[in-house]
Amino acid sequence: MAHAPGPGTMSLTGAVGGVFSGLTGVGGGALMVPLMTGVLKMRQHTAHGTSLVIIVFAAIAGSLTYMANEGVLWGLVAALLAGSLIGAYTGARVVQHVPGMRLRQAFGVFLLIVAVRLLLVRDLDPMFDVSGASEWLAGAGIGLAGGLAAGALGVGGGAIFVPGLVILLGTGQHAAQGVSLEVIVLTAIVGAATHHRHGDVDFRAARWMVPAAIPAGVAGGLIASALDANVLQRIFAVVILAVGAQMVISGTRAIRRGRIEPLRASEAGIE
Repeated sequence: MAHAPGPGTMSLTGAVGGVFSGLTGVGGGALMVPLMTGVLKMRQHTAHGTSLVIIVFAAIAGSLTYMANEGVLWGLVAALLAGSLIGAYTGARVVQHVPGMRLRQAFGVFLLIVAVRLLLVRDLDPMFDVSGASEWLAGAGIGLAGGLAAGALGVGGGAIFVPGLVILLGTGQHAAQGVSLEVIVLTAIVGAATHHRHGDVDFRAARWMVPAAIPAGVAGGLIASALDANVLQRIFAVVILAVGAQMVISGTRAIRRGRIEPLRASEAGIE
């Protein structure tokens, strides 16, 4: 008979997610959810909900570190948040009528393209020269895209937010990650509350994971602040390259097995 995972294993999982979140400016669910379903043996829905609870605290810790070292572009935070909340709601509704695994494939391919661009180009010039209201609208568009991906696929908007800000608007890598974490804090709170209402949060695991994720998120943020922007950009690119490849592979395997049904709304969490 298999033994239930102990506090040490749960704490380590939280620490991994915290470091990943602070270092890359994304939620951390891309690592924590597989660990929760594999190592911690959680149900998929419970892993999504519990991951969101951990992400709230890890992202707060990481974002405070970015604020202390880099400052935060609050105008872009507001713009992205406005778009992401609309996108997450819309994505969760639209996904009811679209094959979820096809969406997973398409999003994975998009991440691969973005990762290759980030890896091959050393100094990125912004694709658009905007300011004022135009910059705000562009930020809202990036937020909308990230929210749609989050609502439809149950992935973190940071994989859209950060490269969108860097490539489209020319935001610095450090600043983009700080903005992303601020937006993720608020969207993760909404997502965690939604999952909690459905009973999909394991608070027994969370009580061990949160205390580990908080200092780990700070550590990840400090490491990111100390790294050169080009190095940090490449670390981020490698991360989304791996996430994109995993999404393409898992989506393709599921389609080959005939699993092309739409994702359920309860599966559309924000990591």
